[in-house]
Amino acid sequence: MDDHALVTAAFQRHRSAVWSVSRLRQTVRLCPAARAASARGFTLVELLVVIAIIGILVALLLPAVQAAREASRRTHCTNTLKQIALAAHTYHGTVRSFPPAILMGWRFTTPSPRTRGISLFVHLLPYLEMGHLYDRWDFDDPDTAFNGGLESRAAHGPNLLCPSEPDSENPMHFTQHIQGFAVDRYIAMTSYAGNGGTRSYHPDSGFLNTDGVFFMAGPYSEPVANQQPVRLADITDGTSNTLLFGERSRWDANYNTFAAQGWDWTFRNYGNWCGASRLVLAHVTLSSYAPVNYRLPFDYDNRAVAVPPANSAADFKYYIDLRTCAFGSSHPGGANLALCDGSVRFVSETIPLVVLGALSTRKGGEAEGSL
Repeated sequence: MDDHALVTAAFQRHRSAVWSVSRLRQTVRLCPAARAASARGFTLVELLVVIAIIGILVALLLPAVQAAREASRRTHCTNTLKQIALAAHTYHGTVRSFPPAILMGWRFTTPSPRTRGISLFVHLLPYLEMGHLYDRWDFDDPDTAFNGGLESRAAHGPNLLCPSEPDSENPMHFTQHIQGFAVDRYIAMTSYAGNGGTRSYHPDSGFLNTDGVFFMAGPYSEPVANQQPVRLADITDGTSNTLLFGERSRWDANYNTFAAQGWDWTFRNYGNWCGASRLVLAHVTLSSYAPVNYRLPFDYDNRAVAVPPANSAADFKYYIDLRTCAFGSSHPGGANLALCDGSVRFVSETIPLVVLGALSTRKGGEAEGSL
């Protein structure tokens, strides 16, 4: 191609480009609506659609995140139960028996007549890596563990609160009235308790059983004096068929409506790890007297529907015993329970009561007692 042809072709390309730009400018000048549309961005409808899509994605993700968190909490709870079961077995290896729910061996006359003892978790302190606290324990007068507010020995117990518990205050503060004076107390709480058999509470009910693994022992034990702690050899139903420890749910909204009337304290107060009186059975033992995850099915205003009746504080004692005995948790659908072989199982709240009862006895010979 000669020079003339090259120049001509370049000129034509330049003229074409200039013409195209000119036409574009004219189009923009002639179409202000199009120019406004290009500068406007998203419309309101488009923005709402985007927000709706984000909301749907969050709604889809949130249950998965919550499920993952609950799975983590349940795993943490399972590990805690395994540690408690291991501590009990290590104690057994040293003492040749499991610890009692409470060793009742002290009687005092001042400042008032009282019988006192050492609870299950105090016995386990050296095996829960808290030997320093055990060494400081006052075995001459266990009640002194509650003196000193936040510096008291009761406030510095082992961390045995399930992470799924809705009430995470630990140590828990409450005010106790002693001889007319209000005294602040701080107590570390536990979500876990030993297997007390088919009925672990109340000592005055006339129906207290000792067919589980943990119950009163010692000179002033009940229902019979000088009861002895359980040994592995006493668990003839088999260690894989007998409960050792389990969870307790410390939340019950209906129960708390009765507490507001002074018929008992709020249910979060159950779980005192180191109580020294016979009533500590309500805190450190559970049993098959009630179904797993049993909660009071009626509130104070609807107590007329209760069967048996709950028309008075005396009537309500039946429900106090039932509720304080129940295994349970804040995990959906059931609770973690440790067996005497050291394993931990998640037990559904739909487990038949007869099967739970068989699992709670150490030598009942029941055929149903397996998980």
